[in-house]
Amino acid sequence: MDIYLSPDQLDLRSDVRSFLDEHYPPERVLQMEQDEEYPDDFYRECAKRGWTGIPVPKQHGGSDGSVLDLCVFVEEVGRTSISLSTLYITGTIFGSHALHICGSEEQADRYLPGIVSGEKRFALAMSEPGAGSDFAGMETRAERVDGGWRIGGVKGPISGAERAEIIITAARTASYPNASRQKGISLFLVENGSPGLRFERTRYAAMRALMVNEVHYEGVLVPDTAVLGPVDEGWINLARLMDPERLANAAQTIGVAQAAIDDGVAYATHRLQYGRPISHNQAVSHPLAEAEAEVAAARLLVYAAAHKRDVEGPCPKEASMAKMLANNVAARATSAALQCAGARGYERDSHFVRRVLEVRGCELGGGTSQIQRNIIARFMGMGS
Repeated sequence: MDIYLSPDQLDLRSDVRSFLDEHYPPERVLQMEQDEEYPDDFYRECAKRGWTGIPVPKQHGGSDGSVLDLCVFVEEVGRTSISLSTLYITGTIFGSHALHICGSEEQADRYLPGIVSGEKRFALAMSEPGAGSDFAGMETRAERVDGGWRIGGVKGPISGAERAEIIITAARTASYPNASRQKGISLFLVENGSPGLRFERTRYAAMRALMVNEVHYEGVLVPDTAVLGPVDEGWINLARLMDPERLANAAQTIGVAQAAIDDGVAYATHRLQYGRPISHNQAVSHPLAEAEAEVAAARLLVYAAAHKRDVEGPCPKEASMAKMLANNVAARATSAALQCAGARGYERDSHFVRRVLEVRGCELGGGTSQIQRNIIARFMGMGS
């Protein structure tokens, strides 16, 4: 079923799995989530092994990897922990792809080597308390001042913001009454530690090891060199950034789902009732078998969409299809695995219930399944 993967990509998957099995066994992941322990050591190890450089061009010290390479990587990490895979997506993929899509040569020279070394982590501040799916309804504003811009507003929820070195921040810089609401949004590279930048922690039911924040911009000043891409054209560049984000989201969700299925099968083959393993009962085995088939199909769609993105460029329809299907399939798979484990699967520290919550979080991030359906329908010639 790995028809899209090269020998190098299969080796990458194997290397990542060996590393995670050794350093992040289930009990380590459980402790990390319970203690809300930010996985600094994971990110450092990724840098040492060259993995943070996967999406970075060779001229800046990276390996110039493909979107498919990234999907293979984050899928395998997602099988172990969504906190780890999300840290990689936000810290590495957001920054490298944003700088590639719309960054200046000076910005690329300044930040990309730091991504490779693990010294620079990024976060992406798009959502606001009052502007989630309606992203163009944002209230955060950036006003021109001498030598730069003053940013004011609140962003959130933002994954990994307080531990990121650079926060890519979307803010409204102008209003055009006769144009689309999307016009007039700009992107800024805001460095952590800037005066007026403040964080409040948001605690979720899952992904507790990766800090999620509400970010307050209280008159934060940034220079003109911090503008990422053309002023007022941030929406266009964010839309181009969404393909890699959504495909990575889909890939990590597939990883979570596969881990849940594998655990469900292991539990069902060892759990005895009426003198035999419960896996002998079709009521137990069939939901897991159906989940296995659905996850395999969703994985192929993710790989195909990633391959299309690598070969042909932006593919918003296919990226949305992959994210929607992967998220929905994973929700069914993790639910089937939890049901197989019964009350034990519902215990507070159970990996079964953790994975149910993780895939729900994936569906909410990067655009909900409803938003993905809107995008797909629009490319089919339906809707506005």
